[in-house]
Amino acid sequence: MSHIRNVMFGAAAALLAGAMPAVAQVQCAAVSPGDAGREEFVVFFGVGSAALDQAAQAVVQRAARQATATFKNEVCLIGRTSPTGSPEANRRLADQRITAVRNALTQRGVRRETLGSFTPAAAFGMQRDRAENQADRSVTIIFVR
Repeated sequence: MSHIRNVMFGAAAALLAGAMPAVAQVQCAAVSPGDAGREEFVVFFGVGSAALDQAAQAVVQRAARQATATFKNEVCLIGRTSPTGSPEANRRLADQRITAVRNALTQRGVRRETLGSFTPAAAFGMQRDRAENQADRSVTIIFVR
């Protein structure tokens, strides 16, 4: 009996010390906006901006309400930018937009460990016309499960 207690105590101590991984990271590379059967919300941004305006905050609020009400445990954030500008600047902007949405979701009760993100190689311009399109300036919130 003391051996079992020592094993359990050791596992609990390791968990508290952070020696054991808490949750597997959400994998989003195979998730795409528009995948059948998945609920999604699209957060739009202004040109060159990662700031959440009032409309964007309302979308994040609806997504957070849905995620917490239905106990979603895998949520992917897919970032996009317009095709204008350098690839490096666009990747940074896509990452900043994902961070803004992630922070807003966690502030509204979504657990951070349930959030994964991905910026696909084709993230810079969903439209092929190289024009400024609203869909290109977005983060899509996708409920995987």
